Amino acid sequence: MDQIAQLVSSNESLQRENRELTEENQRLRSELTEIGSALGRLTGPRGRRGRRGAEPLALTEAKPRRTRRPITDPEVLAKRNQALAKARAARAERLAAARAAAGAQAESAQ
Repeated sequence: MDQIAQLVSSNESLQRENRELTEENQRLRSELTEIGSALGRLTGPRGRRGRRGAEPLALTEAKPRRTRRPITDPEVLAKRNQALAKARAARAERLAAARAAAGAQAESAQ
């Protein structure tokens, strides 16, 4: 009987601590959002690539990823592998071109 009372008391204190931590987490998230939007207003559009204006910091919960069914059709699997190989080759080509351009730029700057 004494162990049950001890467990109940421990459970209640853990629940209270969890509630306090959740509240603290929410408070810190809102402060972080305020800081992010204030920084966005201060820096303005310059110095920020690809963004329009000052967007507040978005803290969203991560959605669980959808599990896909395995591809069992050999023809579809072969097509997919060919498409992936083609995409990898195109990406490697773009990266090589970017590296070459960056190297040429670095040499001309010296």
